[in-house]
Amino acid sequence: MRLKSFQKSMCRNRSIALLVLAGIIFGKDAAAAEWALKGSLGQQLQYDDNIVLSAIRKESVAGYLLTPNLQATRKTGSLNIALEGQGDIRRYDDSRWDCDNYNLGSNNDYRTKRSVFSLKGGYGVNCSYSQQIEDTGIILPNSQSVNYQLAPSWTWQWTSRDQLALNTSYAKTSYSNPQNGVTSNTDNVFIGNDTYTVNLGGNHEWSRRLSLNGNLNFSNVQFTGSNASTQNQFGFQLGASYKINRLWSVSAGGGPVWVDTRQSSDGVTSGQSTSLSLGNVANINLSYSNQLTQFSTGFSNSVNPSAIGQTLQTSSTFANYSYHLTRHLLLDLTSSYSRSKSIGGQSADNPISQFNRNYFTVAPGIAWTLAKNWQLRGSYVYRWQDYQQDNNLRNLNAGTSESNAVMFSLGYSWDGIRVSR
Repeated sequence: MRLKSFQKSMCRNRSIALLVLAGIIFGKDAAAAEWALKGSLGQQLQYDDNIVLSAIRKESVAGYLLTPNLQATRKTGSLNIALEGQGDIRRYDDSRWDCDNYNLGSNNDYRTKRSVFSLKGGYGVNCSYSQQIEDTGIILPNSQSVNYQLAPSWTWQWTSRDQLALNTSYAKTSYSNPQNGVTSNTDNVFIGNDTYTVNLGGNHEWSRRLSLNGNLNFSNVQFTGSNASTQNQFGFQLGASYKINRLWSVSAGGGPVWVDTRQSSDGVTSGQSTSLSLGNVANINLSYSNQLTQFSTGFSNSVNPSAIGQTLQTSSTFANYSYHLTRHLLLDLTSSYSRSKSIGGQSADNPISQFNRNYFTVAPGIAWTLAKNWQLRGSYVYRWQDYQQDNNLRNLNAGTSESNAVMFSLGYSWDGIRVSR
């Protein structure tokens, strides 16, 4: 029954995704139109001495990655349409880690004198372990996620300095095992969710340098599974951005988020229990840019659903730096540190009752522009993780772990075709 239900859901949501992509036929503009098609192709050799980030049993792999990308756009005076297709094909010396990812996206804007109507949509199949690292740090081979997204929005230019925006979105994430068909939540560890979001915001341009903003937001998160929780998240944020001078700029914002959790203990409505938790969202960014140097640093606090059937509060700091040694040689360095913890309830289908994780990564690299459209890049990535878990959770390695990865990439960017009429 679960397989049939999943197949019906897949067909229904695939239809939604196809309708979104069909937005390319929306509207016929009599004004001059510009069509463009461009793409890129990347290849990478990679070695990782602990791909699973295990504290007990390290697994080293060597692999080859192929990343094609194709973009198509159509622009007129009032209508902008953009389609993008991405692929990420990975083959390793251990076939358990082989992975095929692809994503299709559509971004359409229709402009009037004072309004912009937008419709974004996407469909993707992902088994990328970098996504698992960012989400929970729990790395599993042969685990695949299917993602759908539909996001209509409206922006109104109220006055010359004031904007109002209404943003809505629907996102669905589900997990399966491609070797054995659809698996249960317990077998696969990962748990999907359906998320509905409404955001009402505004922006006021106080001066040429200072801009103020704020928003009210509401989200409904429904984790999948017979005993999974449902959460309502609501809150508000206030913020500002300031251009210090020609080179420096800063932005900051934040506010509270309340998480109302309804946990079903027996799979029926009568067995529900409720709890209310308080989280917070914050963002601080400082950036610097000139002809040779780009630098940015900041702090963020976010509240998001995760693949383990829990909402996680994640605090992170980051720093990015790049410098042009010569016209064709670029040195860059990225680093980040994050702390995640559970907030609200969790699914009874998942053996993880509490989640606490610290994660750090640093990645220096150097890129050389061989010729027009060709780039050669070498990079090193260090990852460190401290993951605490319950004794009830088997098959996952808790404790402190680290990994080292070396990558060599060759990329080609295609300028494409551009037609105006």
